[in-house]
Amino acid sequence: MSLRLIAAAVLLTGCGTPVVPQEAQSVRDFVVVTDLQQIERIRLYQLHYTYVNDYFVGASSGSGRYLVEFDSRCRALRSKDFTPAMVDSRFNSSYLSEGDTIRGCPIEGIYETTAEQLIEMKALK
Repeated sequence: MSLRLIAAAVLLTGCGTPVVPQEAQSVRDFVVVTDLQQIERIRLYQLHYTYVNDYFVGASSGSGRYLVEFDSRCRALRSKDFTPAMVDSRFNSSYLSEGDTIRGCPIEGIYETTAEQLIEMKALK
């Protein structure tokens, strides 16, 4: 096998692996290390959002705090005007669930968290 074929094979093998930015991987690691519990849904009563990074937002509803993960980068989350109306596709009008979308970005998972943990995650780089 020629050296060019081997080099091409190595390059093509690497192309199939998605590149996850450090900021997203750091939050994912935090979720695992702190053993955040994944939940099915959040009630949409007085829901407020906090930007963590392009892959995650913090959410609060009533007395609960949550981390919402998206299945890919979502630059639309950078806007400061988070409102419940941002949920543009949902299966149940009273809840935010996995598979719903916020500003066109599909939700991959929802985790219970605390306000302190959200502050820590926002500081991760």
